[in-house]
Amino acid sequence: MSAAPPVFLGSEVVEKHLHRASLLIPSLEAALANFSSGAEGGVVQPMRTVVPVQKFLGVMPAYSSKADALTTKLVTFYEHKKDSSVPSHQATILLFDPRNGSLKAIMDGSVITAKRTAAVSAIATKFLMPADSEVLCILGAGVQAYSHYEVFTEQFSFKEVSQGLHLKGEDLFFSIIFSVTPITNNVYNN
Repeated sequence: MSAAPPVFLGSEVVEKHLHRASLLIPSLEAALANFSSGAEGGVVQPMRTVVPVQKFLGVMPAYSSKADALTTKLVTFYEHKKDSSVPSHQATILLFDPRNGSLKAIMDGSVITAKRTAAVSAIATKFLMPADSEVLCILGAGVQAYSHYEVFTEQFSFKEVSQGLHLKGEDLFFSIIFSVTPITNNVYNN
C-alpha cells in the first residue's frame, strides 16, 4: 500500500491559516528553548547549505524530537531587475513524517519565512526592549519590514513608527502601504 500523496499548501492557504505572525510566538518560544538546550532539547539543525547557482539556493533541514517534526526549507535568491513581479527570495518548505521519511506536505515558504522571522524578532524584543521604549524603527522597505511592522504593532505599544531606508533605486512601497500610520522616513540614498 503506497503512502498518500503530499498535500500542497500555496501562499493563499498558508496566509489564511497563518494570518498573524503572533500565532507563531508560543511555538517558536518552545522551539528556541529546545534548540538552546543542546542535545537535551532534541533539535538537530545543521548549518545551512548554500548552492551557488547564479545567485543561490539555500537548503535548511531540521528535526525536533519533542515536536516530532522533520522539515527542510529550500530558498532561492535571484535578483530580478528586469521582472519585479518575481520575488527575489522564494521559499518552499517540505514536511516529512519523521517515522518513515514520507513527504507529507509541500508548503509555500515565503509567507511562513516572513512571519516566522518577525515573530522571532518580537520574542527577542520582549526580553531586550527597555520598558520605556516609545519608537519602533524599521530598517528597510520590503516583505520583512511589512511583517515586522504587523507583529510589533500588535505585540507592543509605540508612540511612533520610524522607517530607515538605504536606497539604491528601490520603491518606497512600504511607506505607501502604511500611510495610515504616522511614519518618519529616514532615507539614506547611495
